[in-house]
Amino acid sequence: MKTIDIIERIEGEAKLSLTWRNDRVSDASIDFLNFRGFEYILENKPILDALVYTPRICGICGQAHLLATVNALENLYKNIGIELEITNKAKILRELGLIIEIIDSHIKWFYMFIMPDVISQSKKDYTGGYTPLKGEKWLEAQKVASDTIKALAIYAGQWPHTSYMVPGGVVSDPTLLDIVTCENYLDQTLKYFEKSIAGISIDNYLSLKKYDEIDILSSSLGDFCQIAFETKLEQIGKSHNRHIVLANMFGLESGIHKHRISRKIDLDKIIEHDEFTFKKNKKNDKKAHTWSKSVQYNEEFYEVGPLSRAIINKREFIKEIHKKYDDSVFTRVMARVDEIAHLLVYSKKLIKQINISEESYIKPKIDIKNIDEAIATSVVEACRGSLIHTVGIKKGKIIKYDVITPTVWNLGPKHKKELGIAQKAIIGSKSLEEAKIILRSFDVCSVCTTH
Repeated sequence: MKTIDIIERIEGEAKLSLTWRNDRVSDASIDFLNFRGFEYILENKPILDALVYTPRICGICGQAHLLATVNALENLYKNIGIELEITNKAKILRELGLIIEIIDSHIKWFYMFIMPDVISQSKKDYTGGYTPLKGEKWLEAQKVASDTIKALAIYAGQWPHTSYMVPGGVVSDPTLLDIVTCENYLDQTLKYFEKSIAGISIDNYLSLKKYDEIDILSSSLGDFCQIAFETKLEQIGKSHNRHIVLANMFGLESGIHKHRISRKIDLDKIIEHDEFTFKKNKKNDKKAHTWSKSVQYNEEFYEVGPLSRAIINKREFIKEIHKKYDDSVFTRVMARVDEIAHLLVYSKKLIKQINISEESYIKPKIDIKNIDEAIATSVVEACRGSLIHTVGIKKGKIIKYDVITPTVWNLGPKHKKELGIAQKAIIGSKSLEEAKIILRSFDVCSVCTTH
């Protein structure tokens, strides 16, 4: 028996095809069918046009794409022996913008994707608080997320699709009032985390060390934990339990976790595969079923995202939960909500370091359009995990642009005999509803995947 279901309430759509045997999912396919083609659109465009195009790959994580683009363009200079001067102020405003976007995304994901599905599986009635468009907690989360993103729009000019980062810095010059207003918005979000998400102070939350301290949590995270153990979310959604983080950001280190943590990463070992991927000029490929490619590191699949960042950076609370429950749905959700607290505290530290008297932008000595030929790669940590941009240019034009998104890492199809991350996690599910919850624990983004 085969089930095909269109998964909505995500950025774009995904088709989940399930094959059943003995009342369990025996095979799963996650298909992305809405091709967008940004990589092709960028070919032969002027180099700086990428700063306008790539933030529009996604309406949720445009900051990540923008930062990946500007880093790649600056790496073009570096690869021809020219080191650009970027002020600390510009670096902070860039990183802060991405952090704010991630916090906004994490809140929306938890309340709008995860909780409505999770409460539907519980015998207890939680619907009054988390019902989409009606529930008190759902509406509060939407308002807080909207207010949080205003902290970015203050100095970035707009959100989404901002383009304030350019090679050499940023083209915004926030005043002291702007910085204070930005900080006030983040303070409100921090208070919201304490009151409505964790139910305890941020200091008490960050002092949690052991998995059994989960009982201290209340409010929405407490609700999630109760439902999770009631519905056994700590037992489902387990995959290869291999993790990778590609960028050093937010005070975190890159690294790879298989049986142990290693800090040595070779980007040349990252390979994309397209054996099950539709091709623009190949119409009759019977194996193809999705526009998504798959990506492996050293010929193996690795999960990316907040759980991977927590494991590789040894965040004690999530590390202990992971030690007991592996890479389950429960662990994955807890890691992403946990990251909200860490990013809020880190963002406040960043704001305190901004010196508004510094330059926002220092013009490169050579116009990027005068670089004859070069290729460069950049990596950043987006809300869903590691993001890679590679750009090749010649005589002022883009000759190649390649994007590898977190959703490709986590939800791409299998390669040869090895199952993809989410595919392996879903196989063994007892119901369509359970399979959907597992899928959403990775936070599907169709439009990023079919860029």
